[in-house]
Amino acid sequence: MVTAIAFAAVALSHVDLADSDQPAIPRATVTIAPGEAVAAVPRSYFGVSTEYWTLPLYASHLALFERILSLLHVPGGGPLVLRIGGDSADHSFWDPRPTTVPRWAFTLTPQWLRLADVLVHRLRLRLIIDLNLITDSPSTAAGWARAAESRLPRGSIIGFEVGNEADIYSHSIWTAITAGRLMDRSPLPAAVTPEDYVADFGQYAAALHNVAPGVPLIGPALANPRTHEGWITALLASHQPALGIVSAHRYPYSACARRRSPSFPTIARLLSERATAGMAASVAPAVRAAHRAGLPFRLTELNSVTCGGRPGVSNTFATALWAPDALFELLGEGVDGVHLHLRAGAINAPFALSANGLSARPLLYGLIMFARTLGSDPGLVPLQLRARGSLHLKAWGVRTGNGWLHVLLIDKGRRYVRVLLRIPASGQAAIQRLRAPSARSRSGVTLGGQTLGPGGQWQGRSTRQTVKRTRRGYVVIVPRVSAALVSVRLQAGALQRSAPEPAWRPAGATRAGT
Repeated sequence: MVTAIAFAAVALSHVDLADSDQPAIPRATVTIAPGEAVAAVPRSYFGVSTEYWTLPLYASHLALFERILSLLHVPGGGPLVLRIGGDSADHSFWDPRPTTVPRWAFTLTPQWLRLADVLVHRLRLRLIIDLNLITDSPSTAAGWARAAESRLPRGSIIGFEVGNEADIYSHSIWTAITAGRLMDRSPLPAAVTPEDYVADFGQYAAALHNVAPGVPLIGPALANPRTHEGWITALLASHQPALGIVSAHRYPYSACARRRSPSFPTIARLLSERATAGMAASVAPAVRAAHRAGLPFRLTELNSVTCGGRPGVSNTFATALWAPDALFELLGEGVDGVHLHLRAGAINAPFALSANGLSARPLLYGLIMFARTLGSDPGLVPLQLRARGSLHLKAWGVRTGNGWLHVLLIDKGRRYVRVLLRIPASGQAAIQRLRAPSARSRSGVTLGGQTLGPGGQWQGRSTRQTVKRTRRGYVVIVPRVSAALVSVRLQAGALQRSAPEPAWRPAGATRAGT
């Protein structure tokens, strides 16, 4: 399997940087050989996810929502995929028309579909539709699938996901939520085991076969793919012909965890390797299982902190540094697609929309930095990073389709770092910086010296810098708790693309320097 372009916590090389005017700053070296083969990034790798009940809010701020997605979408990288579901999936029913609807239920109406149709047309989206597994039945879920297929743009639905985190289903919690008032007389399941899910998946597949032929099913949408990998192996062993994508969710930390738990979110933990490389390693067995079966693996929900996030962590600049590093680490482990979860009203959402316009949180800037690093028609570049592990420096390389090299440097530590880039380029390099007063900052974030205003437009004077190549390479100073994107035109013939890989195969680059 192709693995990550990696952070290397190895001994610092004794690079002579006599041409630099700040000798006290710790040194690091990034090396990219001109003959390295570049592996293509999977199409539509980065996507977003949201709840059923959030969609009308985004539709009411359509121009702003379109602007945000345009900043996150990678040109030439395939359409942006929106997954609709999450917790709301098991609360949602297609236009059931009973006399009264329980307060816990969400009704999917023709009006809701009209709003979704406008979004898909206007934003040129593809959709993953999450189906109700707990409080609905295969036949009525198929009715919803039929309505969605017939009323949304042809071909816009690329998959139906069966259920949402059934591996952590709690009968007692759902009994309290519903207070015994279900939409029909079917009882709540006492438990959901891997075998139960496989049986349910087969029933949903049979019910959907005639109403949405050709649309693949997605599952098992696990909350804990590391500890519940058996759900994936059981589903794959059942040889479900309708299964087209293996899915799971991942959040490195939980706001519901106790303070003494290692899963409790803090700024320091969010800046740690556990939050990025550790999270990616935790899904690697599930990725390998899917790929052995010839299927892609997507994280249909992803964010830094679950349970709605934690104030003072999920809305700080630490998330802006976490996001691009985490997305590259997951890509390097072979994940074929990720969906950043946008839950309106939650503190872990990268933005908020209101009558006052856009409120951009730090996380949004980090996601935009990731999109800018990928650029058009991107391919991952193997690199070697030599730096002391205590510096907490990360580096990622991307070759764009038009012959540019992007090197993203992320300093999650407490010290400035002087980085020497030994790369196959000779022209002037441009630098965009992602900065904030501190890791705890909730405001004051700038990308290239600019901020996003309420109308979604960049405000302030652009402060992109340039640096010339020295006889040893490019010298870039990266301030503490910041990121720098270095862009330079490649030398002719450098970093050739490797042969295209199958759509299900991970597109990464070799782990370097370990």
